[in-house]
Amino acid sequence: MSKISIIEGKTIYYLAPDYDIPSWGNAILYAHVKLLNKNGINAKILHHQSPFRYSWFQSDVPILYLNDPELKISKEDYLVVPEVNILDNEPQKIKCNKIVFIQGGFLILLKMQKAQDFSALGYNHVIVTMPNIKKIVDTHFGAKAYIIPAYIAPYFFINNEDLKKERSKTVLLFPKDVYRQLGQLDYDILKKMLDRRFANNAKKLLGLITRQDKSKWHMVELRGKTHLEVASIMKESSFFVCVNTVEGFNVAVPEAMAAGCIPICYDAYGGDDYLEDNVNAFVFKNNYIYPLLEKLFYLMDNYDNIQDELSQIRKNGYNTALRYTEKQMEESLLEFYTGIIN
Repeated sequence: MSKISIIEGKTIYYLAPDYDIPSWGNAILYAHVKLLNKNGINAKILHHQSPFRYSWFQSDVPILYLNDPELKISKEDYLVVPEVNILDNEPQKIKCNKIVFIQGGFLILLKMQKAQDFSALGYNHVIVTMPNIKKIVDTHFGAKAYIIPAYIAPYFFINNEDLKKERSKTVLLFPKDVYRQLGQLDYDILKKMLDRRFANNAKKLLGLITRQDKSKWHMVELRGKTHLEVASIMKESSFFVCVNTVEGFNVAVPEAMAAGCIPICYDAYGGDDYLEDNVNAFVFKNNYIYPLLEKLFYLMDNYDNIQDELSQIRKNGYNTALRYTEKQMEESLLEFYTGIIN
């Protein structure tokens, strides 16, 4: 009997949040479903309310809805639940094998009134995306976690030859309102300081960067753009500044590496799984916003004279990004499911 055949007759459902805000973590849920079906394993996305769909990326994976009265989930099936939904009423009511999928170590306790082992909440297995999250789960939540690494969408990877081409003097910013709602001041400080630097005349990018844009510095907020548009902009730009402090693997950072756009970022928690300061990125301790700004301004002021250094960092970053491909995720995904389903 083949490994895949033991999964016949069982369905793996992935619960996905119903909010239409760009989040690669949500896209990863879809990617798991796509790859499982590609390998002959029946898998589906579950959203809460029909006919919800994400607008910021396209996918043809099968989607079902919890509010569909005809939805039937067998006790032999598997339900994968993101860490932010583990205590929601809907997954709690479903009687089947349950797996919690953790992509952010800081969000595990978000909905819990007290720390609890996952087994006490009805979860038999735990999937994580990074070694730092595995350590948290193994140590504190009474479960052994299995790593299925995230992946970078292939359209972010620039051609090797284009990696060496001239780039626009563009600083990309990544606004994420949810972190400001959590009281993070770093992005506002960054934006205000850059506004002053550019004499409150930050240029808005309309479409792709053109050659005449490359003569002087400007900044672009990656807001209201599709994933494909972000990839195209990163392939033309010099620096990507990310001041996210609570995601040890904010995929936008390795996406920038894949595109040849040098990240300037915080280590967050667990960033040492893949970030090396002055090697593949410029990395700062969380909330060290003013040292980060000083480095950014230095890089801008000396840009034309430090091209050799920047080229090496760009190359190292690109090689780091190659560790996070769809193929690597697919191999880990199949190993996990063929190991737990019997």
